[in-house]
Amino acid sequence: MSQRKLPNILCFLSIAFILNFIWELLHYSLYIDLTNIPKFLHIIIASLTDMAIIAGIFLIISLKNKNINWIKKPKFSDYFIIVLLTSITAVLIELNALAINKWQYTSTMPTLLGIGISPLLQLPVTAILTLMIIRFLLK
Repeated sequence: MSQRKLPNILCFLSIAFILNFIWELLHYSLYIDLTNIPKFLHIIIASLTDMAIIAGIFLIISLKNKNINWIKKPKFSDYFIIVLLTSITAVLIELNALAINKWQYTSTMPTLLGIGISPLLQLPVTAILTLMIIRFLLK
């Protein structure tokens, strides 16, 4: 790995983490946490997981495009893949967590077909925002 790419990767990971940390912090009150993990630690773990998911999806797109430079000028199909994969991932995470009683929603959580709207939007929104911020920084 070149010395130039490492700071870009660390910047990407940091942005994805920070955006998801903020989102997790803001919507934590919409959940009833049944894990017995302290709130702050749970938010950090969730944010790191979200960051890893976004990084994995960006890696998949880089492999599809055979180049990481797609980030500088993404195509419609790249955005589509981001939204599709992050949405599918969010649905699977929520369905699994609800099924194994990892958490429940408070009455203030808006839902769609029994799944919280906030977690459904989180990964697509934070992934696209990460891409937009990275594109701006790489100019």
